[in-house]
Amino acid sequence: MTRTSDPTLDADGALESAFGPLAVKMLTDTPLVDVWRVNFIANHFTVPIYRELGETFGLSRPEFVILFCLSQKPGLAAKDICGATGRPKNSISRAVSDLLRKGLIEREARDEDRRSKTLIMTAAGSDLLKAVMPIFKERQNAMLAPLSADERDQFALLLDKVVLGMPDWALTARGRELEDAV
Repeated sequence: MTRTSDPTLDADGALESAFGPLAVKMLTDTPLVDVWRVNFIANHFTVPIYRELGETFGLSRPEFVILFCLSQKPGLAAKDICGATGRPKNSISRAVSDLLRKGLIEREARDEDRRSKTLIMTAAGSDLLKAVMPIFKERQNAMLAPLSADERDQFALLLDKVVLGMPDWALTARGRELEDAV
């Protein structure tokens, strides 16, 4: 069954002008309208920002993900980052190697298990992350600009519900690929 959104969503033609008639159809009148919108927003947020990070700072998406995770909790293993982000093990592993080569992180053996290695951000990695964070904050603010303060709060609560529901749908039989990748 197709879930049709508000038919006046693009009454002024701004979406169609910016993204074309197919985008409007996909965003308003398909059986996957909700998930398509989430993906559409995510792609239009991430693709340009990671292109800019690559061109300006030589930093890839997986490299940023690792640095950002390490800024939140130093001493993680690569598998911890995969689990926390849903990123594939192979892309995180490759990015760890690249960050080590660039001197943006260091790897240390864990005391309790010498085979397991923790990742530590270097001063250079921290400086780079400080330089790129304003780009993310600016883009996030631009993305949320159409929402009032109350709508932002409501949006955050709705996102909380979807995130908290993930254990029920993300790790179902078809979602096991994510679990297996970690």
